[in-house]
Amino acid sequence: MPKYFTVIFWFFSVFMIQAQADSLRSPLDIPLYLSGTFGELRTNHFHSGLDIKTQGKEGLPVYAVDDGYVYRIKISRNGYGKALYIRHPSGLVSVYGHLKYFNDRIDAYIKQKQYKKQSFEIEVFPYKIELPVKKGEVIGYSGNTGGSFGAHLHFELRNLKEHPLNPMAYGIKVADHKRPVVRSVFAYPLDNSSHVNRSTEPVKLNMSKLNDSVYVCDSILAFGEIGLGINTYDLQDNSYNKNGLYRIKMKVNGLTVYEHVMEEFSFFNSHYINTLIDYPYFQKYRKRIIKLWVEPYNFLEIYTQLVNDGKIEVEHEKHYQIVIELSDFDGNKTYVKVPVYGYYFDHLVPKNPETTPYKVVNGVRSVFNVAGWEVIFLPDTGYFDFYPEITAQEQQIKVSAKGVPLHKAFLIKYPLSWIDSSKRDYVYLAKKGKKNRKYYVYSVRKNDTLTAYPKSFGTYTIAYDSLPPYIKPLNFKPQAKLTDYRFLKFKAGDRQTGLKTYDAYIDGQWILLEYDYKKNLLTYDFSDLKLSGYKHHLKVVVTDYLGNEKVFETDFYRKEKNGSAK
Repeated sequence: MPKYFTVIFWFFSVFMIQAQADSLRSPLDIPLYLSGTFGELRTNHFHSGLDIKTQGKEGLPVYAVDDGYVYRIKISRNGYGKALYIRHPSGLVSVYGHLKYFNDRIDAYIKQKQYKKQSFEIEVFPYKIELPVKKGEVIGYSGNTGGSFGAHLHFELRNLKEHPLNPMAYGIKVADHKRPVVRSVFAYPLDNSSHVNRSTEPVKLNMSKLNDSVYVCDSILAFGEIGLGINTYDLQDNSYNKNGLYRIKMKVNGLTVYEHVMEEFSFFNSHYINTLIDYPYFQKYRKRIIKLWVEPYNFLEIYTQLVNDGKIEVEHEKHYQIVIELSDFDGNKTYVKVPVYGYYFDHLVPKNPETTPYKVVNGVRSVFNVAGWEVIFLPDTGYFDFYPEITAQEQQIKVSAKGVPLHKAFLIKYPLSWIDSSKRDYVYLAKKGKKNRKYYVYSVRKNDTLTAYPKSFGTYTIAYDSLPPYIKPLNFKPQAKLTDYRFLKFKAGDRQTGLKTYDAYIDGQWILLEYDYKKNLLTYDFSDLKLSGYKHHLKVVVTDYLGNEKVFETDFYRKEKNGSAK
């Protein structure tokens, strides 16, 4: 396709999406209060939508925001749980996550697919003609499925590139008359010749509130290349949740040198959030300081204005007035004023990076052998060069790096020849937590090596799991009469590596078990299948990540008829 046709098509697509913005209806018929905003800072990612409160309840009707068709259905034990993806004529995609269940038509469609695949967890892409929906149609009901720890609806919009978009820019309105709040402001010397208040380390600035919209920091003495950082949050009406901001802008003597806006981002680059924040501070205090400058290894696409990457050059005996402007989507603004006077001090001790015997060079595969263990950092494991600390003994290893974020998992290898042959089938790597609790790390046994893929630094130990999972019926007893029952419910789980598979059969036919990992609950709905006869045999098989298996079997008695749920 010629380049000018591509450009015309792109502009036409953007115009169509924008034209649709005012026509979207709300996904819920209740006032919208948020527990999470678009672009909010989360662990290793930006929040990709709006978390809408559902009045502490499950089962509220969820509506299609416009005409379209269901083009993707995904059900998983984690993540968005039960999720629907609807493509609209403009190219917009709306996403509805953590649903309790779908409407009857969609539910029948996906159950047929689950039974065919014999799996609760599933992802399918229906054809355009299979599941059309109308604007305002009930497509499902709100819930708490997946990685949700409270009833709410996760709602997203995406564009043609599958990039998340800010739903507030597309007609989803939330009452907000409150200004952003500032917790703290920091100043950072950015090279060995710069300093702030005679320090070559980051400095927390003294700050006071002048009025409802303006904070003022004490004047600072600085020299060289410096940067500012801010810890801030936003509030909406009728909600106490501390949410993310829409826009942060910084001006130096009236010139905008930094601005980022949370309108769109790429899932692929979202992990670079660790370069946006002061990660060493976050690692130590669990508070996120947003850096108002851009590191050379930061590939986020949220920036709209940058001069010198937001870094401020402070010269000797010159005055600077820095103003940070914080905005939410509704235009409520807060300002932070930071007066700076340039002054050069002699004889300051420059900061020196801490080193260890091990150096990871960014972009290069780094391999370290310590006490028989092998630790491997692949070229894209980190963001920059760093020096990890690695200490090991026979069955335990500690890998850490002060103030260093990881971009991807690294590898730990352990020789199985060190383990008694009778135990090798039960060995795995575990991360040690508080009170000596062990957490399973994805591990692979191949030939004479155990290879694990940790996603974070910490202390890891060789652990063994030869115990089977557990399973027990919750709402019935073996040999029971179950004619009036709508559901069978089981408590099931594994105390070490976790539950990996769960399958059940009635009279030898596979049945669908819905799995709620937060409650260790397995549920079967008798309405899925019509049984023939009166006496039936039930078999449930669960396995953990080491392949240990537990089987529960019993007969039960049931006549097919409509009855109340129990």
